[in-house]
Amino acid sequence: MASSNLTTPAPAVNSAGVPVTTPNQGALDAVAKGSIPTGRAMWVMMALMLGSNLLASFNQSLMNVALDDVATEFHVSLSVANWMVLGFTIVAATTITMAASLLKRYGIRRVMAFGYLASLAGSLLGFFAWNFFPMLVARLVQALTAGLFFPVVTSVILTMAPTGKKGIMLAINSGVIGAGLAFAPLVAGLLITYTGLRTLFLVPAVMSLALLVLGYFFLHNIYQRQNRPIDALSVVLSFAGLGLFIYGLNEVTRMLVPSLAFMAAGAVVIGLFARRQFRIENPLLNLSPLKHRNFVVGETLMMLGYMGSIYMSLLVPLYLEGTAGYSAFIAGCLLAAPILCYAGACFVGGRIEDKHGIWPLVPAGFLLILVAFIGMKAFSSIGIALAVVACAAAAYIGVGLVFPTLKASDLGVLPPAIYSFGSSIHSTLVQIAGSVGSALFVGIMSADADRLMATGVTKASAYASGFSHTVIISIVILVVALAGSIVFARMMAKHNQRPNKA
Repeated sequence: MASSNLTTPAPAVNSAGVPVTTPNQGALDAVAKGSIPTGRAMWVMMALMLGSNLLASFNQSLMNVALDDVATEFHVSLSVANWMVLGFTIVAATTITMAASLLKRYGIRRVMAFGYLASLAGSLLGFFAWNFFPMLVARLVQALTAGLFFPVVTSVILTMAPTGKKGIMLAINSGVIGAGLAFAPLVAGLLITYTGLRTLFLVPAVMSLALLVLGYFFLHNIYQRQNRPIDALSVVLSFAGLGLFIYGLNEVTRMLVPSLAFMAAGAVVIGLFARRQFRIENPLLNLSPLKHRNFVVGETLMMLGYMGSIYMSLLVPLYLEGTAGYSAFIAGCLLAAPILCYAGACFVGGRIEDKHGIWPLVPAGFLLILVAFIGMKAFSSIGIALAVVACAAAAYIGVGLVFPTLKASDLGVLPPAIYSFGSSIHSTLVQIAGSVGSALFVGIMSADADRLMATGVTKASAYASGFSHTVIISIVILVVALAGSIVFARMMAKHNQRPNKA
């Protein structure tokens, strides 16, 4: 490639004083001099990275409208079928903790190629799965792709995008992920309804193969390689801690005491993982950003908001299929528009945050989510399914206003030297929030449905009761999140005004 097509990025900040569009100095030092493509080569690689996140988000939401079919076809409970989602998020979260080290050790081309191959292999295994276990293994293999791509693509965007374009590229990235979340239920529902459960794995298989071929020609190693060791014990502690905690949470309504024991054991192991990261020379996940109070508070609010998104992507399809009697295809169609509302809200929220900061944007977003969930509770109680979908659309808009805005704000309070570490923590917490939300809500709904159907209640009524129960829990969580967001947004508004007063 000609040297005229190569450049090195320059730093910039947005008008709110948040350095969300600037790679940190550590990232700049790690970039090989003159190694970043420009012009057409840069935009082709950027498009390929966005396509990779489209694949990752498609894989992540692949089973969201399929849980009822998995439970029916393999004769398992909803809580067992939910491991198609839980297992995926646990493996993805563990992989995210390794992504930065793998990127430095092996470079973009090898990391991305491995991700494409993992998605292809997992998709083919899912297509040929002969029972529940191999299909679950297929999902775990697919999860490696999401765990690698989400943080790596963000890092590449921050490094490659021209000055003044990084913010909009991050917003486009969020929109692409949202499009994947909307596209997957629609396609999965169509395939499940008319061709069967296993055929939905063919779509990511084709996408993976196409990206693998394109990546061979258009991906460039833009970072200097470093022979950085990967701490195996940290990998084991991360996977075991998350697995134990999420398993206990998923079964807490069925076997209270054993589940609490699993959750306690998981918490202890996670604590050992965190302790080890502060003690070893090359931590798997650098936790130094957690020493910054504003970052911790903002990420906590982000997790609560994301749990609302997980609720809608999993529980609303179960309501539409189990209570309203819609096919998986119709449920996927009905969910596509609300999720696309999320993608659009990401762009709107990013523009507002860039000009005015997070006050009152984030509290308004949480208020919209809360009102929408109250509406879902009211309309689900009287069986108006389309009104439930409309409320879900409003809630998705609220999540779109909150989620990327909090991400930019949280990372902006960190010193530039640890910005990339904060990004890795954020990606990990997103997966943990997804696991916790999925285990909590689907576990409760499954337990309610199984208990009621065992007494002779119809499936539709049992699903409706479980849905109502989980909505109430979500509303309580959102009330806490709204109160916290008001305090946090005011704190951040004052924080971002300080440089202007100097």
